[in-house]
Amino acid sequence: MKRAALLLAAVLSACGPEQPSEPGFNLELAVQRGLLDVIGGFQVALVTNISSVEGGDCTVIRTKCIKDQVPASRFVPLKNPATNMTQPALVFPINLTNGTPNTQDLSLTEVPPGRDYGLIIEAIAKDGVRLAGAECQFVQQLNAGSNPRVLMRIQQYNPPKMCDPRLVP
Repeated sequence: MKRAALLLAAVLSACGPEQPSEPGFNLELAVQRGLLDVIGGFQVALVTNISSVEGGDCTVIRTKCIKDQVPASRFVPLKNPATNMTQPALVFPINLTNGTPNTQDLSLTEVPPGRDYGLIIEAIAKDGVRLAGAECQFVQQLNAGSNPRVLMRIQQYNPPKMCDPRLVP
């Protein structure tokens, strides 16, 4: 009887949800209606030691393309689920849920644990070479497993800024 109970406990624990080996988190983007006519997609990047960029002031950081503010070595490699390869940023097509405001859910997985990260979302203009909007958020710490959901409201630039935000071709 004791042996059957141990076997059942082992089987039940093996069927439970897998714990991710690397942390990740879910994002929810809120987008103004006016931005929909201008953007072609969203670029998501995670930058190390964000407090050293403009004093960690996201209001200032989001006014320019992030790639023009930090060296390439400061971008946390993110895993692209389509290619299974890492790259400095992930680009997501527009897939908004109608509402007030319009929203889009995104997920980042297999992000290395760390501290003092900056989560940067850049709205790439439809022409692909201008910054149509952006948001920045300080992420104090990413832990193993899941992390709290992050809500980000994209700030629109009208007209789009004359910097090419693309970190990946």
